[in-house]
Amino acid sequence: MGQPTLTHESRCLLLVAGGALEQCIENRARAIAAGRSADEITPEDVETASAAFFREGLSGLPRLVQQAMERYRHCSTKAA
Repeated sequence: MGQPTLTHESRCLLLVAGGALEQCIENRARAIAAGRSADEITPEDVETASAAFFREGLSGLPRLVQQAMERYRHCSTKAA
């Protein structure tokens, strides 16, 4: 027996959830780069931001993912 396949909406919700995590890490990386007055975010900034997020910010992720999914559903319902 194979694995169940994802519906289109399920795949979209997975992407939305991943986007919420990505945005959290990107915001932290931007703050780190801004703290050094840098013009670019370096890979080290992203690694530092990731470590800090998983150490300190992970508890807020479920709420952010839920909000992102609700926004997605609202927009997709509104568009239909």
